[in-house]
Amino acid sequence: MAAEIHSRPQSSRPVLLNKIEGHSDGVNAAVLIPKEDGVITVSEDRTIRVWLKRDSGQYWPSIYHTVSSPCSCMSYHHESRRIFIGQDNGAVVVTHQNRVSDLIFSLESQWVISTGHDKSICWMSTQSGSMLGRHSFGSWASCLQYDSDTQHAFVGDHSGQITLLKLDEQTCSVITTLKGHEGSVGALYWDPVQRWLFSGASDNSVIMWDIGGRQGRTLLLQGHHEKVQALWYLPLTHQLVSCSADGGITVWNMETTREEAPQWLDSDSCQKCGQPFFWNIKQMWDSKTLGLRQHHCRKCGKAICGKCSSKRSTYPIMGFEFQVRMCDDCYDTIKEEDRTPLATFHEGKHNIAHMDMDPSRGLMVTCGSDRVVKIWDIAQVVGSSVAAGFSPR
Repeated sequence: MAAEIHSRPQSSRPVLLNKIEGHSDGVNAAVLIPKEDGVITVSEDRTIRVWLKRDSGQYWPSIYHTVSSPCSCMSYHHESRRIFIGQDNGAVVVTHQNRVSDLIFSLESQWVISTGHDKSICWMSTQSGSMLGRHSFGSWASCLQYDSDTQHAFVGDHSGQITLLKLDEQTCSVITTLKGHEGSVGALYWDPVQRWLFSGASDNSVIMWDIGGRQGRTLLLQGHHEKVQALWYLPLTHQLVSCSADGGITVWNMETTREEAPQWLDSDSCQKCGQPFFWNIKQMWDSKTLGLRQHHCRKCGKAICGKCSSKRSTYPIMGFEFQVRMCDDCYDTIKEEDRTPLATFHEGKHNIAHMDMDPSRGLMVTCGSDRVVKIWDIAQVVGSSVAAGFSPR
């Protein structure tokens, strides 16, 4: 069922400790059991399994339960030993009419909050079993985070928007809508201390939204080649871990001072040389020249032509870990030390649709559509102090 891959050597990259195989379809969620050598998985094969580590070092399913419909997501609360499962047929208990995309259990309010492909968020009481409220969106609700202290919910959807709602016993109110992604939002992570919201999307990017700062500050992080599907923030070491569909694992340094990427400017002609863009018919006619294609400098945001933006560069302080288009003037201002990476890149070597971490033990578990669950030692990746002062999320 599971093979032990490594002991725990010192390394600057994630070390694969175990690989769990045995599911007959994609694994949609895997959660580490805090303080125990155990993993809980839910799968498209309609099973809920609790894997415990044996003396041999292998993981075996100690609990194996089959339900009526494929399991799409899970929320596990360790202190109360309760598992809540969302299913493809819309069931949590029964709240959605379509696949459940995410769910969270709040011990403080005794609520289960869930989102689904029926374009809604629902919240229900675990004490009475009754539904308390529902709110609909214009697109599939794909991921969810919840702040128990303020009863605010963050919902990412298929259109690329994130909606902030205030939930009450019977009603809810929309506080604001965050727009920044150019593809569907696939992952959210809320840090209640810094009051930062992280979002990952199919545009291969991560955005940090400074909710607590109340100044609308957003930081763009581009360090993946495929859609971002899992996020986790480590407050003690000020690091963000993001995982993408192609198995990429990126660890971001969030302690350094970063710059916001500029808004792209609109113009009918190049803001460097003045040549018209191809839709500027009047200037093209007056100057008897052909119109040019419009581009944008990622550092200053100006609208420029290809000739004035022939160079490419990384600029990690603005979140660009890969080379992006720069106008010639901005390129000349970048020093070599400005190109020093502020993230490290690792390869999970399998599709990662979901990720969970136990920072107190320096462990991470990943799973995806390839039916494989992998357990990693990441203590050396995120710093040796990561195990100090953490409690399970």
